Amino acid sequence: MRIVAEALILLGIFCVAGRTEESELRNPAFLHPERYIKIADWSFYVAWGGEAIIHHVTIENTSDIAYKNITVRVRYYSGSYSNAGTQVGGETGILPVIVPAHSRKIYLEGGIVLGRDIL
Repeated sequence: MRIVAEALILLGIFCVAGRTEESELRNPAFLHPERYIKIADWSFYVAWGGEAIIHHVTIENTSDIAYKNITVRVRYYSGSYSNAGTQVGGETGILPVIVPAHSRKIYLEGGIVLGRDIL
């Protein structure tokens, strides 16, 4: 059975900045980080045991602040002829990275398993 990853959907992003001044709380980069973070490319596969592994994730940050612990959801669909387009699984996980302001970089070159707690 061939499995195809559809897309990564940004669910939540936590800011690295330690200050919580009132002006920052009204800053759109704090209120809507999904507007400033773009996952431009990634590699993804599902291991035989059903674990979703993501690696070589290209993340672009266009805001003036850094973000960490980006939460993503991956859904994967069948690519076989008989049930093409049927969702066969999905996983949510946290990418344990810090993304500096105004940057574009490849993260997780070694890969991580989504849905598993990272210590």
